[in-house]
Amino acid sequence: MPELRHLRYFAAVASELNFSRAAERLHISQPPLSAAIRQLEQELGVELFHRTTREVSLTEAGTAFLAGAQRTLAEMDRTVQDARRAAAGHIGRLRIGYSWSARFETLPALGRALHESHPDVELLTQEMWNAHMGLALADGGIDVALALCPELAAELHVERIRREPLVVLLPAAHPAAQDASVPLASLARDEFVLFPRHLAPRLHDILVAVFRRAGFEPRLRAESFHAGWDLGLLADIGAGVLVPASVARGLPEGVVAIKLDDIDDELETCLVSRADGRSPGVAACTEAARDLFT
Repeated sequence: MPELRHLRYFAAVASELNFSRAAERLHISQPPLSAAIRQLEQELGVELFHRTTREVSLTEAGTAFLAGAQRTLAEMDRTVQDARRAAAGHIGRLRIGYSWSARFETLPALGRALHESHPDVELLTQEMWNAHMGLALADGGIDVALALCPELAAELHVERIRREPLVVLLPAAHPAAQDASVPLASLARDEFVLFPRHLAPRLHDILVAVFRRAGFEPRLRAESFHAGWDLGLLADIGAGVLVPASVARGLPEGVVAIKLDDIDDELETCLVSRADGRSPGVAACTEAARDLFT
């Protein structure tokens, strides 16, 4: 198999049709260049150039070989540039796992910011529960997670990018739906939707603690909350749910968001990555998130 060095030498001679000028172009002396072309011809078993004392021209074999050599060199140049740009975080794929709440505002805003600052980065997103993010990061299924109150572990690097107050989502038919704000304690008789604890233990415990500080244990309608869950179901089942305020900016018809005037808790959305090193893409994502939300 010819070396790339030999292909570059051959392409230079084929372009100049003069060994002296090709050697100057390559910043080498003529004898090593001539020797390299002879070595290439011996390896291929064909003559690539007709040589006379007055001129150099391509043989038919040389003309055929030139097209392939140029394609190979161009592809290699592109590969080198891609590698350099990827190392700078400018291109490549970034796989993001994200919490359910991020899809309403946080993820779209971050995606737009990344597209503006790093237009060559291809974003691949996957909604998942917090409990699954650590394993997905460990096995390379995702590069970074956008998590609401993520699980904490020594092998994970967690950086908070935004804090948001809690709001309660209620069906538009709820008696309190027209109020600007309500105390959470006033909803003690209502049913709420809450996901099973094993899907996001830390977030689950934070939300349950909010209910308890309001003076009651939540009455759970059903623990059927899942990835891709449709907020429009709240209008059908007549239940409420506690969410970060950004979720309120993408509500379906029949659901309203109401401020809680007896709750000052905030929920943290964080970027989570492996603690043993972050790729340029993850660094670019982190920088974009800081600029957006902090």
